[in-house]
Amino acid sequence: MTARTVLAVLLLAALASAQVAPTAPEPAPEPLPGEARCGFCRTTGRTSSGADSKFDLELESGPTWKVEFCSMAHESDNMGLPWAPCPRCKTPSLHDRAQKEWDQRKTDGDAWLKERRRVDRVAGADKPLLHLQTTHLILVWNVPKTTTKDKKNHDAHEAVHLYARRMEEFYARIQSTFGITDRNNMKNRHTLMVLEESDQALQCGPAYTMLQGLPTVKRAGGSNHDSVMVTWWDRATFPKEADMWRHVIHNFTHALTAVYYDMTWFKPGKVGLSPPWLNDKYGWLDEGLAHWFEWDYDKRCETYCFREQTTDSRWGTDDWRKNIYKAVSGGDIPSFAEVVTKPSQSLDAKEHQFVWSWVDFLMQRDASVMGKAMKMAKMEHETRELLKESWGLSMLEFEVKWKAFVLETYAPTKKS
Repeated sequence: MTARTVLAVLLLAALASAQVAPTAPEPAPEPLPGEARCGFCRTTGRTSSGADSKFDLELESGPTWKVEFCSMAHESDNMGLPWAPCPRCKTPSLHDRAQKEWDQRKTDGDAWLKERRRVDRVAGADKPLLHLQTTHLILVWNVPKTTTKDKKNHDAHEAVHLYARRMEEFYARIQSTFGITDRNNMKNRHTLMVLEESDQALQCGPAYTMLQGLPTVKRAGGSNHDSVMVTWWDRATFPKEADMWRHVIHNFTHALTAVYYDMTWFKPGKVGLSPPWLNDKYGWLDEGLAHWFEWDYDKRCETYCFREQTTDSRWGTDDWRKNIYKAVSGGDIPSFAEVVTKPSQSLDAKEHQFVWSWVDFLMQRDASVMGKAMKMAKMEHETRELLKESWGLSMLEFEVKWKAFVLETYAPTKKS
C-alpha cells in the first residue's frame, strides 16, 4: 500500500467518523408484558399502505445523507409512506408508537411545506413547485421532463430526486477527497432552484441571492445568509441534460469551497479571508477547481459565472487540453505570478483555461492536500506558500513541472 493510498484511507475513515450519518433503523419493538399479539400487523403496529412505487425514491439514502421531505410525497395519500398505523391493532403500545411517529411526520411535513410554499408565491408560479429536502440540500424544481444521457426520460419528481442523489454524492466526494467534514463548514445545507421559466428565476433571484437581471445567480453561504443558486433551464444554453448538470457541478463546487471556513483555525481576533470564499483573492483556485470538476464529468467546460467578464468570449477550441498543449508548445503562456493575484471576475477566457490546467496538474499530483491548500487560502497565505506547504513545490518548480505535465499528458497522442 502506497503512502498516498494510506492517506486516502485515513481521510475516508476520518470523514466517516466525523460526519453524522442517517440514523439506522431501530430494531422491531416488542409488545409490553401482558399485551396481546396482533395478527393484522404481525405485532408491529404498522400495516402496508400500498404506496405508489414512485415513492420508493423517498427511501433513497447514502452513507452521509437521506431524503427528509418531498412535497409530492407529503401531499399524496398517506404522505407516500409505505406503512400506516395498524387500524385494528391488538397491541396498544405498538399502535400508539406507530401513530405517534406518523403524527409527528405529518406535523413536521406540514410545517416544512408551509415554509417552502413561500417560494412558489415569490416565483409567481401558477402551479405548485416541487420541493425536496435531503440532509445537505433543498431543491426547488418545476421542469416537467428531463432526458438524461442514457436516453431515459424522467418526470419532475424523478428528476429532482436524481439531482438530489447526484449532488449529495458530489458533496460526499468533495469532502472525502479534500478531508473536509461538516464541522469545518459555515453552512451544511445548500439550496438549488431549477425553474422552467425565466420570469420565475428572475423573481426568485433577487429575493434569495440579492442579485437580479441574470438567468443564473448564486450567493455563497455565510454566517448570516444561506447558500443559494437560482437558475432556469434555458434550452438554448443547456440543450441537453448533461449541459445543465455540468452547469450545476461548476456552481456547486463554488458553493462547497465557499462554506469551507472554520473559526477554530484562527487565533482570537483573527477572521481570515473575508468574505470567506476564494473568488476575490484566489480566483485561479476558485475557478480552476470549478472547471476541473466540470471537465471531470464529461471533458467539457462551458460554465462562466455571472460575475466573470468572459461570458461571451472564447479562446481556442472546445478542447481545452488541445488549446493548452498548443500554447505551452509555442511558449504562449500567461504569467503565473500575475494570474494568481487576480479575482475570478478578472480572468479572461484564456486564463480560465490555464487556471483549469494548473489545478489539473495539482489534482493529479495529490488531490488529497487540496483541502489544506484551501484552508491556507482562507487564512490568507500567499500562493507560493500554498504550493510549498501542500505540494512541496516552489513557484519555479511548479511552472517547470506543470509544463512537463502538459506536454506529456495533453499530447494529441494521449487519451483524455
